[in-house]
Amino acid sequence: MSFVHSHRAPWLVAEFETQQRMLSWSITHPGFCLNDRVAWLEVRNADLNPNIDARLFMTDQLKKGGLDGALGLITSRHIQHHHYCERTKGFAQAQCLTTLGLSNGAHVGFPDEGLPLPKVGTINSLCALNISLSDGALIEASSIATQARTAALMDYGREKQPERSAITGTGTDCIVMSCPNANRGHTTFAGLHTHVGKAIGEAVYTATWEAAAVWHQTNTQWNR
Repeated sequence: MSFVHSHRAPWLVAEFETQQRMLSWSITHPGFCLNDRVAWLEVRNADLNPNIDARLFMTDQLKKGGLDGALGLITSRHIQHHHYCERTKGFAQAQCLTTLGLSNGAHVGFPDEGLPLPKVGTINSLCALNISLSDGALIEASSIATQARTAALMDYGREKQPERSAITGTGTDCIVMSCPNANRGHTTFAGLHTHVGKAIGEAVYTATWEAAAVWHQTNTQWNR
């Protein structure tokens, strides 16, 4: 089941016709859930501080924005900078919608090394499939989306910013993996060599690469 997306500051919203099974570590809906909307909220530094409960802040903003109950994601990236890619492999179609900022970027295992930049920025991605997956396959699909995001970041950095420390992600990333909610006919595998894995990998990789390129072009502090 495909989604449509629209943006009007401070919101970017992806909407499905029917509820989907989702897996994420979203601040509002961590773990497995059913939902038909994913909403990105653009915030500034002044909106959040250590004394604010980010989950309560987000649920309150969703209500005020007429998006009560939506799976919520928070980003400091200007919301007009969102990136979409769709790929089909055999019977599997994957859509990826992402926002990306790398000021909070780090290399896994060495998060305190490398970037002398303000610790603000995140990568928030929705990857949606047109076919139903079992719980195990949905977890596996999430791992493929994570691999694709990381590979795109590392490949882009190696080609375009070789003088910089490698980035594998940021400290505040979130990936939302979704598929149709069906009681039967679940696909049980979503590895790299399956149609599902290939579609996810290409969609997420392409959207992430494009987002990284635009971020580097528009982030003046990075380019000094």
